Amino acid sequence: MPVLLILLLLGTLAYLYWRRKTTTLTRACRWRQDRPAGGWRCAFCGAVETGQAQPKRCKRAGQGG
Repeated sequence: MPVLLILLLLGTLAYLYWRRKTTTLTRACRWRQDRPAGGWRCAFCGAVETGQAQPKRCKRAGQGG
């Protein structure tokens, strides 16, 4: 049983690390789909991204995306 708990903990930490490395979004990023314009708009900073898939990169100045 303790081995199972350790594996579960390691799996959770690995998942959280992977999610952090695959996105630059912050808590301030609020992407909303703008269907008439055919893209996405950030409710926080006003950035615009085209395409059907939700953005995974922050477009704010100073961010790595």
